[in-house]
Amino acid sequence: MTLHIVSTSPFGTTLFEGVFQRCSKNDGIMLIQDGVYALNHVEVYRQLKELYLSLGIACFALEDDLVARANQVKSAGADSELIRCISMEDFVVLTLDYKATISW
Repeated sequence: MTLHIVSTSPFGTTLFEGVFQRCSKNDGIMLIQDGVYALNHVEVYRQLKELYLSLGIACFALEDDLVARANQVKSAGADSELIRCISMEDFVVLTLDYKATISW
């Protein structure tokens, strides 16, 4: 179980392709900083949903970063089961729940 911590926007980069290729069953993806923009990228969001349904990969987004970037993921009808908005404290606990972390 690996937690993939993504801090880079998917716009103008192919970084998320690498993240998705490295994911395996029951991994997690944590979106922080500009990584929260992934929730506004149609193709990346589709792939996050596909990974959740096929491999049980959870996706988390740091609430402070969503607020700082005026990301309206909650009001945009995002699947709350797919994207879990968490606090910084919850993020720290989350890192302890996974055996390894990879920062992207």
